[in-house]
Amino acid sequence: MLLTITTTHQPADELGYLLHKNPASVHTSDLSFGTARVSYPVVEPDRCTAALTVDADPVLALESEPVDPRL
Repeated sequence: MLLTITTTHQPADELGYLLHKNPASVHTSDLSFGTARVSYPVVEPDRCTAALTVDADPVLALESEPVDPRL
């Protein structure tokens, strides 16, 4: 799954500050069902894009703890 967020609000390169991630590197987190990565393919003062990529493993998703249906 891929989710991108782009802003042209000045200064756009502060999107990393708002998301608490350094745009100069790729951030990876292991989840119970796969891996999530945040990267910044475009970082300019007038335009910035953050990309979230989730690699979901269907077997791990089935083996992870069930979600409480009351939520």
